[in-house]
Amino acid sequence: MTGEKMRLSDTIKLELLKYFRFERNYNLICTEGIHQADVNASNGSSLVEVEIKISKADFKKEFQTAKESSRWKEYKHKNYSEPSKHMPTFIVPNRFYFCVPAELADWAVEYLKDKNSKYGLLSYDTERYTGSTHIVTIKPARNLHNEKPEMRALLLIARRTTNELITAKEKFIENKQELEALQEGVLVAEGIK
Repeated sequence: MTGEKMRLSDTIKLELLKYFRFERNYNLICTEGIHQADVNASNGSSLVEVEIKISKADFKKEFQTAKESSRWKEYKHKNYSEPSKHMPTFIVPNRFYFCVPAELADWAVEYLKDKNSKYGLLSYDTERYTGSTHIVTIKPARNLHNEKPEMRALLLIARRTTNELITAKEKFIENKQELEALQEGVLVAEGIK
């Protein structure tokens, strides 16, 4: 994945975190959570999973069945089509979304037609601002099941959120120390002149 695409994915993750927290009022939100989902969100009575796809090829890989590396995704989507038959529902989201950049939205709606009809589609659209984010609902997701998330699913999200906060704080302190060292170096160098 190129640096530009990686940055876009990170930007979309941040926008989704803000979207679920500030626009949808979900209290538990994390990235790389249950099933390594790009974003998980829960309001206590519902669990949502979002996968970000930044290109057509990336999106198509989600449904490929020939490669060993895609077996988990194949298994996941099979289970999401009939969750009560295959998996404990505490780890199956109530609703599943894909999120794509705005320029892929029309294509993604068409591509999803022969996949799970309950899947929803969100779009990251820099031309539209919805109050807190640039996330727009293109196709609402329908419930995969109606079970309330169990406490262990909520704890998985909370644990991941805590890990993310610790990492962010460590990075902030590291960057602040580097900036201070750089400023001191620049001031020392200027004082020498």
